[in-house]
This record gives sequence, structure tokens and C-alpha cells, in this order.
Amino acid sequence: MTRPASPPPPGYAPVPAGPSPAGLFFGRVLRGDWAGSLRAAAWPTGLVVALAVALAIPNYGQDDEVVVGWSDRLRVALAMLLQAFGGGFDIRAAAPGGMNDGGYGGGSYGDGYGDYDPGGQGQMTLSLVPLTVTVLWIGAMILGARGLRRQGAGLDAGVRVGVLSAAAVLVLGLYAQPEIEDVSVHSSPVLAALGALAIALVTTCAVLQRDAAAAWLAQRPGTLTLVRAAGTAVRALGLVLLLCGLIGYITYCVQDDVNGTAMLVALAVVPNIALTVLSVCWGGSVEYDLRGRTNFIGGGSEHGSFGLGELSDAANDWALVGALAAGLVSALILGFLAGRRSADRREQVTAGGLFLLGYLALTGISGLSVEYTGSVSDLSGRGVMEVAPSVADALLFGLLWVGGAVLVAPYLARMSGGGPGGGAPAYPAPPSPYGPQSGPFQPGPAPYGPNPGPYTPPAPYNPAPGQHPGQMPGGRAHTESHSEANSQANSEAHHGAQAPGSDPGEVPTATLAGPYAPAATPEQPPAPRRRRPALVWAVTLVAALVLGGGATAGTLALIDRQDDAPAASENTAEGAPEDTAPAGDRSEEPADTETGMDTDTGTDPGAEPSAPEIPDGYRLVADTAGFALAVPEAWERLGEENHQVTYANEAGNQLLLKVGVTANAPYTSYENFQAMEKTADANQRNYQRVQLSANTFQGRPGARWEYTYENKDGVAIRAIDQSYIAEDGTEYAIYVTQRAMDWAGAREVFDTALSTWMLNDVD
Repeated sequence: MTRPASPPPPGYAPVPAGPSPAGLFFGRVLRGDWAGSLRAAAWPTGLVVALAVALAIPNYGQDDEVVVGWSDRLRVALAMLLQAFGGGFDIRAAAPGGMNDGGYGGGSYGDGYGDYDPGGQGQMTLSLVPLTVTVLWIGAMILGARGLRRQGAGLDAGVRVGVLSAAAVLVLGLYAQPEIEDVSVHSSPVLAALGALAIALVTTCAVLQRDAAAAWLAQRPGTLTLVRAAGTAVRALGLVLLLCGLIGYITYCVQDDVNGTAMLVALAVVPNIALTVLSVCWGGSVEYDLRGRTNFIGGGSEHGSFGLGELSDAANDWALVGALAAGLVSALILGFLAGRRSADRREQVTAGGLFLLGYLALTGISGLSVEYTGSVSDLSGRGVMEVAPSVADALLFGLLWVGGAVLVAPYLARMSGGGPGGGAPAYPAPPSPYGPQSGPFQPGPAPYGPNPGPYTPPAPYNPAPGQHPGQMPGGRAHTESHSEANSQANSEAHHGAQAPGSDPGEVPTATLAGPYAPAATPEQPPAPRRRRPALVWAVTLVAALVLGGGATAGTLALIDRQDDAPAASENTAEGAPEDTAPAGDRSEEPADTETGMDTDTGTDPGAEPSAPEIPDGYRLVADTAGFALAVPEAWERLGEENHQVTYANEAGNQLLLKVGVTANAPYTSYENFQAMEKTADANQRNYQRVQLSANTFQGRPGARWEYTYENKDGVAIRAIDQSYIAEDGTEYAIYVTQRAMDWAGAREVFDTALSTWMLNDVD
């Protein structure tokens, strides 16, 4: 008989996996109260808009003819303010000669020249973090987050607020990109949105999770001490910057050439001014560095600083005394708060170190930097300008002042009646070895615990005459025997067995404790001395000052030695020729492979330059800018603008020739062309490179750049530029442009200019 098959085992349906914790969290983010988060994000967004509106109200000197209207000023102000979150501020110009309204010399050569030339195309990048906006943004974010915390919101609300704030900044950044007469402003909206998102997440999450963080820190004393020290450092840094900001802003406002508009703009950078003032008051310096060539400051490289010595020369000795007094008060503020709010010396030193780190970090981002290339409005040239407090000086003198503040912190706290060593004890007093007293010596709880009877508070028993002790529950006989037993047990527990020869009638001190005190209470040791001797801390701080200050001083000395080398090159660029070889040796240089000409530039003052062969239809012109070349006979010199001399036909020909002259050029011609090509490629329609290469022109290093593009009318324009650096450091650029369809005649003008090019002494 066939055995029936066993039934299949019962199937077990797999349990579906639940969502991950991250999925649950982001689900709460999406399903949460977006309306409440939007109200919280409206606080910082409205603040930025209000500040931009305030900055856009003045017309900034546009009394007769308003070129930049209110809406454009609003967009420019927004671009400036968004730098507080990491945004950028780039100005790009694509008009001839910068913001040139048309033509050269009143003719129609602007149309023939097109929308671009090396001097007119330019880009300027401004780097400035308006810390006032950053601080106010964080404050407004805290206000909005507190409202959410009162409603019981959690971390999911903080994420929503961060996303909404970043989206608002992104929209403002996209709006803050105006274009005003061929000059466009770019605000880097994506970077600004990312910075706003990071700040918003950190701020809102810290506020919303304050209670949970406090409970977590209560179980970790070391971390709690660090957090308390950080709070002390932030408070001290805020008060110090407030004081220095008021001093710096008032000093700025009382200057003769400062008007209301300048005061309004300066409000956006009050913390930056405060960091500058604090650096000077503590003995540091504000450094400025100028490198490059511009029509405003000339050429070459210049580095300098402004400190207490320069302050005394610029003002008077009272200004020096006031600056030192402000530095002393700033250090005392730190010392006072560290002494009042710190539990021990370790926490005071931690607070001082965090204060110094915050001061250095803010100093590093508080400066101003401008980088420019080409021509933007009235600024032309190429180089970098930087003005910022010296971080090295801030480290050196910050160590000295902060170290002194930490040293005097206990004494300041003692004088003010708080903190370690002050009126409030640093540590709780040790408990009495006798425990809480009770009975007839001190009111206290009943010796036998709660008593429901009418005799809960024990009192000395004095029986009336004739009254038997047993008439009262727990009478005298029972109480005395029980008290003696407990007293003896407590005495032995505290002092051991009674020593021989002691007075048996003497009542031990331990009998003052309640009858139900612990049977074995160890003798209390003396309170531990948690504070280290002041000498140890003093030696530690001195060692830190010696190491940190020595390293900083060595760094500064190294920087000073490195700065000595450019000084020699500056002197050489100003007048001392680098090549001291005799003129006869220079005449033996090889011929230029690009032009086939002899490489002798004729710059020797004692030699007459040989006259080049002038083609028919051309004439030789000697320009007052220091050069000579051949141009078509009908051409005239139309003028000089932004260090560029223009030659063209006054009859309105589309062809023109420009010669740029830049003294003491701090770059090579090839590097200059590479930088200019970046802006041309970004701003010109259908830009195409024909060639860009380094070469040699008349025995000197140079470069050639040829390209095509379309002007605003859609006409194809072609241009060619030959640049080189002369022996005296001056850069000359010979530039020709024409419509691509007529390029053959333009190339003839260019080749003739190069073949007849000479330097002269015409003034």
C-alpha cells in the first residue's frame, strides 16, 4: 500500500521590509507643516530684501542723468548682499573701451570695431563678505526657529526651513544679475543658495534640538564643559566686536569726505570694520597689496601696512592711547566673562582658545579683494588689489592679549564676586561628617520616620510628678536604651572602638546624628583640590606664547625677506635696465622669425634708428606715446583713451588700428592674452580662436592673438593683435580689426604696421 505523501510544510509569507529611518524622516519632512516653515523662512528672506531696498534708495551721484535706475540698483544691491552666504560679484563689460557709447573721436568707428577689443573687454571680481548681513540672517533665522519650537516642531521642520530659505536665496540670486549698457553683473546664485542652506540647517536644528542637546550634554561632563566654554567665547567675541564696531564706524563717519550714502553702505560691513579696529588696537596691522597695472594707481607692485605707528602719524598720540585703551578693554571683557562663567581654570583656558580661533577665522574672511582684467567702466588694466587685516599679526598679538585675559580672569571674577575664587564658591561645600542634626539640637525629621500619632515631632520627655514612664508609648526608659545603643553603634562606626583611657562619661560627637543614620559612614576626606596651581597654568601659557609667537614672528620675518625681492624688481622696472650688455652686443641678436626684421629696436639713446621702407600709399607717423609706424595716408590720429591710441580714416571706414601702451607690465603678453580670452569666450557671440601663441617680436618676448566673433548686428568681425614687452618693461600691443569679408585690406595694414614699427623719444 502506498504511503500517502506528507502534506507540504506550511508556507511562510515574507514580511515586507519597512522603510528605513532616513525614509521615515524624509517622509515627515514632505508631509510636515510647510506653511509654518514658510513663515519661519520669511524672516531672513524679508531681512535681505529690506536691506537691498534701503541700499537701492540713494542714486549714488546720478543727479543729472540717471543711468542705473532703481530696479537695477536693487539688483546690484542684492548681488552685493548675497556674498554674505558665499555668492559672487562679477562685473563683465563687452563694449568698446569699457562703457563707450559709440565710436572713437565722434565718428562711426564703433560700429566697424565691433563689440570687443582687448582694452574694452574686461572683467572685475569683487570679494567682500558683508558680515552684518550674515549676523542678521542668523538672528532672523533664530527668531523663526524659536516660533517653531514653541509649536513642538522637530528636525523635519528645520530641514523644511533650510530648503525654503535656500530656494528664496536662489531666486534672489537669479534676479540679482542686471545688464546695464553692455555691463553685466553676475551673483553666483547657486553658491549663495548652498551657503544659505548650510547656515539655515545648522541654526534651525540647533534651536529646535536645544532641549534634547541639553539632556545629552548633561550625561557628558567633558562635552558640556566645552559647550559652556564655546558659549562664553561667542558672548565675549560679540561684545568685543560690538565695541570695536562702534569705534570704527563713528571714526569713519566723522571724516570730512563721508556723506550719508557712504554711511549707509558702511553699515553692511560694520563687523568687518570691527575686526580691522581690533587688529590695530591689539598691535596688528591692516595690509594692502597692489599688483598689476591700472589707470588709477599706475603699474608695478606695492605692499604696505597700517598699524599703531601709522595711526600715530596720521592722527596724533591721543589716537594711539585711545586705540591701546580699546584693546585693553576688549581683553578685559574676555577675562571678565571667562572668570564669571567658567567653573575652573581649564574651562577659562578653553574659552580663551575658542575666542582666539573665532577671531582668526573672522579675520581671514573680513578683507576686501578686487581682481580686474581689461577695461570695466573707468577702470582699465590688469591686476589685483587686496586690503585685509593680517592673520599672522592677529595670531601673534591675539595670543598675547588672550593669554593675558585668561591669566587675570580669576582675579576679575573674585573682584566681581563670582566664579572660582569669588563670592560664589567654585565647588559645593563638603557635607558635614555629623549628618543632619535632629532632636533637641536642631529641628528636623522625626527620629523614627513618619509618625501618624500626635507625637510626630520628638521632644524632651519630662514626666510630671507621680507619672510612670510606661504610661507613654515609647517612654523614657525605652527611648534612652534605644538611643544609647544607636549612639554607641554610630560612635564605633565613625571612630572605631573606644580608646583605652578615654572618658567613659564623655558623649561622642557622632551621637548628634539621627538614630537611623547609616550604620557605617566613612570619615569624609578633605575636599579634593581640583584647581591646579597658578604657577602651572602660567608656565603653560608662557610656553604657548613663546612657541606660537616665535613661529608667527619667524613667519613674518620670512614674509618680509620674500617681500624684499620684488622691491628690487620694482626699482628695476622704474628705471634701472635689467640688461646691462653694451649696445653692440644687442645688435647681434637674431632676426625675428615672425616678421623677418632685424631685432634692434633702436632704443639706444646714442644711436639713430634706421628709417624703415614705407610702402606706397602709407606715411610714417611718430606718436607722442613713444612709438612710430606707418599708416595709410588718409588716416589720422583720433585720440587716446585708456592707454590706447587709435588711428583710422575719418571718412568712416570700418577699419581701424589701435596701439596699447602699458608701462611696467607685471605679466607676459601670452599670459595677458590667455586671461583676456576667457572673458571674450564668455561674453562674445560665436567667439572662435584663429591662433594664440607666444612668439618673439624684434628680439623681445611677445604673443599673437587672432580670432573672430559676431557683433551685436550679427556681422562677422575678425581681429589680430601682436603684443610684446620692451626692454624698459612697457608692453606695446598693435591691434587691427575689420569685418571678416574685408579682411585682406586689414591684414595689409597690420603687416605694414609691424614691419615699420619703431620706438622713439617723441614727447
